[in-house]
Formats: sequence, C-alpha cells, structure tokens
Amino acid sequence: MKIPKYTIRDIDSQYTPTSVPWNVDLVKAPSFWTKNKGGGTVVAVIDTGLDVNHSEFTGRIFKPYSFLSRNDNVVDTEGHGTHVAGIIAGKTCGVAPEARIMPLKVFGDNNVGLHIQDALIRILDHNRVAADKDKVRAVNCSFSGGFYDYMTAYLIRRLVNDGVSVVVSAGNAGDGNAETEEIFSYPAYIWECVTVGATNRDGKVAGYSNSFDGIDIGAPGTDVYSAWPGGGYKILSGTSMSAPHVTGALALINAVWYDREGKWPTEDEAFEVLMKHVRKVSDLDRRFVGEGILNLSWDNRRWPLWRVQLGAFYYKEGMETLTKTAKQTGLDTYPVKY
Repeated sequence: MKIPKYTIRDIDSQYTPTSVPWNVDLVKAPSFWTKNKGGGTVVAVIDTGLDVNHSEFTGRIFKPYSFLSRNDNVVDTEGHGTHVAGIIAGKTCGVAPEARIMPLKVFGDNNVGLHIQDALIRILDHNRVAADKDKVRAVNCSFSGGFYDYMTAYLIRRLVNDGVSVVVSAGNAGDGNAETEEIFSYPAYIWECVTVGATNRDGKVAGYSNSFDGIDIGAPGTDVYSAWPGGGYKILSGTSMSAPHVTGALALINAVWYDREGKWPTEDEAFEVLMKHVRKVSDLDRRFVGEGILNLSWDNRRWPLWRVQLGAFYYKEGMETLTKTAKQTGLDTYPVKY
C-alpha cells in the first residue's frame, strides 16, 4: 500500500481563508453545523500520523497509536496524515470540527500492508469493549495498492458489518476519460468501501481522479487547504483530499443520528443518508463521482423516516416496537417509510 501521488503547494494570499475554506463551503458543511458539528464522534485516520500539538485538534485527539514504534508517538514527518485529519475535523478547516480523531500511524517502513491490517484489527478490538459514545464510526483510508489482499478485504468487511463506514480514495491515475477505467487502486474497488472521487474548485471532475463503476461519491480534491505539521497549513491536491470530506460528512451524520435516537445508525443507514446528501451529476460523470458530489445542505426530508400513526422514527426498530405495542392494545396501524 502507498499514498497515491499528490501535489503540494505552500500557502499564498489567494488561498488563505478568511472564514471557512472554499472546499468546506462547497460541500455546504456550514449548513449542517446549525444542527451538529460532529459532536465527539470518533473517526480513525489510518495514515502517516498526526501533529498532535496542532491547534486544529486541541482536546480532540483520541487514543493515538503508531504501528511503527508500538506506542502513542504518532509524529507526522510527511504531513499527509495531518492534512487529511484537518479536512475531516480541523477546528477551522474541517468538515466536522467537533469530531474526535483517532490517528493510527502505519506509513514509514516496509511493513505498511501488515500495519494497515493491524490498524483495522485495533479498531475492531476497540469497538468491542469501548463505551458506546467512544466507538469508532468511520475510518479514513487515503491510500491505495495495486492488487487485492484477502485479509484486508476481510477486515474491512468485518468493520462494515459492525456498523463502521470505511472511506477510501479512488486513486490519482485517471486520464480524464470516463470511458476508460482505472481499477488498480485497491481497496477503492472493494464493494463494502465508500469510494470517493475528486472534483476541482469549479465543482467539475478532476482529470487525475480514477474512473470506474465502483465509485460512490465525489468531493473536492484540488487545491484543498488544511493543517500541516509544525502548526501550519498547506494546499494539497488528490483523491486523498476528497475522501476525508466524506469521512467528515459521516461524522456529522452519525452525530445527529445519535443525538436524536440515542443509538448509532447501522453502516447501511449512515450510507443511505450520505447518498441523499449529493448534488446529482450527468451520466457521463457517474464513473468519476458515483451518485453525485457531496452536498451537506440541511434538509430533514433527506433523512429516512419510519412512521406509524402514533409517531415517527429515524430507525426501523423504534417503528416496529410501537407498531407491536399498538396492535397489542387493539389499534389497527401499519408502518410507512418516507
């Protein structure tokens, strides 16, 4: 596994944000913040580590671990992991600025593949014993490899079955042609993953972004402003930058769901809501950005709603319980999903 090739630029006056970065505004995250900003939802970032002293993450770093040093020293000498985490949950540059980050450092030696597997196992083990509010709800994987690995695929499937969304970058080997498919970007083509393609600042598909029929959604990937080791900021381009926008979106979705229902959504439920928060695209673009481009404009009607005559629920079990109770008391009722 490796970090897909990306470009990096220093900050200049043209790109320094005065309020929220353009990419966070483009996906309409501020609209969602009127309801929730991530509310402590835990998101794991499997990457190059994290600048744990950066002001963007103060008080929101949760159980960091390095699989290189086998301790909590996740110092990020490359910058990629810090930039990705900033897009997810940076205080001033993130989609979900109140989410918590679990940084898992796997890059830095020749055992990256095994480290990634160990990181996935660590998340599974953590969720098995963690308090409900401390369970990891989404995992960001802004990396790729050329060939299928059955153990990594199995662990991803385990996580998804346990309710955890696994978000991956589509890859940066695209040629700008929707008719050609760049599928050698594992685990992007694993069905259980949420695979993310890249768009430019103008909202159009980025030419470097891989295209194939397994991509689920698109998000900004070009000239994305975020945190950098040493307390600074840089501008990077690549699908590595697109994936964390969606991971941040899932942190927001999970937080709102938990606040309303007192329980986490299943992975299917979270994915269903995510897929309703998109800007639709032409059929030509679907191989680049799947169902559309991330759009977090708040709209209650986009959320699944289970209703019986006596009440409404955002999860199926509540509707079924009330229906059963009503029928036991002699009321003739039936469920409807909106």
